Amino acid sequence: MKNASNILDEILKAKEKRAQIQKELLNIFKTTLISFTLNIPGAEKNNESFAKLHKKGICLLEEELKENNIDILHKMLNSSAAGDEAFLNVDADAISVKKITVSIEENHELGRIFDFDVFTKAGKQISRTDLGVSERKCLLCGENAKVCGRSRRHSVEDLLNKIYLLMDKFL
Repeated sequence: MKNASNILDEILKAKEKRAQIQKELLNIFKTTLISFTLNIPGAEKNNESFAKLHKKGICLLEEELKENNIDILHKMLNSSAAGDEAFLNVDADAISVKKITVSIEENHELGRIFDFDVFTKAGKQISRTDLGVSERKCLLCGENAKVCGRSRRHSVEDLLNKIYLLMDKFL
């Protein structure tokens, strides 16, 4: 049985590896990169439900890209201790792509659980504030999600219960 410290170490290493993959894909393809993961609190990042949810997010993203006539030049899927990951190099400017991903995060019922990071071909991450969009809202109380996360205002259990409730309703 792995202890909490080992699990956290594995998650941190997986996130470092994700950053490395992002850099490599930017260097190889020299295009806008979308990195897609799920916002799942706690140590458990991989299960069948989360895998289905991640697939749903990829499908939504691909539909939106297609509707906006944006070609996917390369797609890579990965699973790690930090959860399922998708990397898509696309033929469009990063600001336009970030607008699309923010729209999914803001308007889809499951969007609050999705985490789309968008990078310019030079490797700069585009933030919501770069678009003049407010920070993400907490899943439970509607306040700034980063503030709630840092202060640990809500338990992991309460957050996961809300995530499973949304997933059950939608999936």
